[in-house]
Amino acid sequence: MSLLFILSCNKDEDTIAPSITILNPLENNEFPVLGSVVVRASISDNNLIERVEISLISDDTKNRVLPAVNFQVGVKQYELDFVFQLSDSLLPTGSYYFRVQAFDGDNSSSSFRFVKIRGRNRAKIGVFVTCKTANTSDLYLDQNDFNFTRVFQFGKGYQASVFNRLNQHFWFLPANGNQLQVFDPIRNSIVFSSVFNSNFPNPFVSIKTDARDVRISIQDLGVEGFNQNFLDNYTFSTSASTKVGSIEVGEEVNLLEEMNRSGNNRTIRILNRSSGAPLRSTTFLGDIVDMQFIDEKNALVFYNSANVGKARILNIEVPSVQGELFTSDSIRQVVKANNGDVIISTKSDLLVYVPSSNNLTQYFSQSESIIAYDNLNDQLYVGSGTLLKCYNYRQSSFVQNIQLPNEIVGIDIRYNQY
Repeated sequence: MSLLFILSCNKDEDTIAPSITILNPLENNEFPVLGSVVVRASISDNNLIERVEISLISDDTKNRVLPAVNFQVGVKQYELDFVFQLSDSLLPTGSYYFRVQAFDGDNSSSSFRFVKIRGRNRAKIGVFVTCKTANTSDLYLDQNDFNFTRVFQFGKGYQASVFNRLNQHFWFLPANGNQLQVFDPIRNSIVFSSVFNSNFPNPFVSIKTDARDVRISIQDLGVEGFNQNFLDNYTFSTSASTKVGSIEVGEEVNLLEEMNRSGNNRTIRILNRSSGAPLRSTTFLGDIVDMQFIDEKNALVFYNSANVGKARILNIEVPSVQGELFTSDSIRQVVKANNGDVIISTKSDLLVYVPSSNNLTQYFSQSESIIAYDNLNDQLYVGSGTLLKCYNYRQSSFVQNIQLPNEIVGIDIRYNQY
């Protein structure tokens, strides 16, 4: 009798996922950026639907471009009716899709609807090139005529830089210093400066932007983040026994390389994108040069080990690191093209890695290059010594070149805001 009682009270396993029918928008409808989209869907399940989520995803990058919207449900039949705001003025024209997901506790399902988004006009309005002198850094700017003029001289050597499209400013990190400087090319002057206290030399490691906010990794302090108004809105602090290295800025989370003071016992930390709070971590062997997201859940990790360049895929949910994808000469710099290719500058060559086919090829022989990719015009800028060259990337065709007065150490593409 007791056995019968147990069997009769045992819950049957639910293997039926919720059913989703998207009613609106219609397939490939077009909407303007800063407009709104009414998302309607009919969702049903044999058990209670716990939660429904709406995401807008870029068809090019497969990443979410705006925060997901969640609804707590608690019924078997749910009619979703929500006005989704296309609130990001920087969304480019292109193909996107809405993903409606439903969860019932044991199962989940997804349905998709493609739409077109009409962004504001974008254009490349110049290229910044930073050249090093004995103790300073000269900033050159062209106005799309490949005629570079020196516009500013920073009083220290160069470590890293980015151009932030939202506030139209050039962000400069000096080597062997601790003072962030932001240059406004319209005013032709420094408009923001911040000093980071440090007891260690060369505190800055890297700087990245998602075109809105800027994140800076500072070796012995951690990560600082600034919005377009220079307000500090993001912090991750290191412990007394560790320091930080490379960072990557993602749509869902940010990634950070952390190690002990001797540069050993490396860890990749997965940080909350908004607050900087640690979420997950995994150990890693090798000196990370760069990390590049290839979709919402996976990132390529490029690193050097014993003077050999290598790459692995990091899954941010588990988290786990897969086996080696390739080996090359030691890696100096990595940029991502708009077709998903990854362009890699190594000690001896420029290489192209295609994640979808796991294929590594030589672009051309060019040692220790400084590179930048113009994702509007599909052009690759290559700096070697004092020579700057421009190529049509996919055609591998030379466009033009110019000789600059001093060695090139940084290249940043300048875009207009709208």
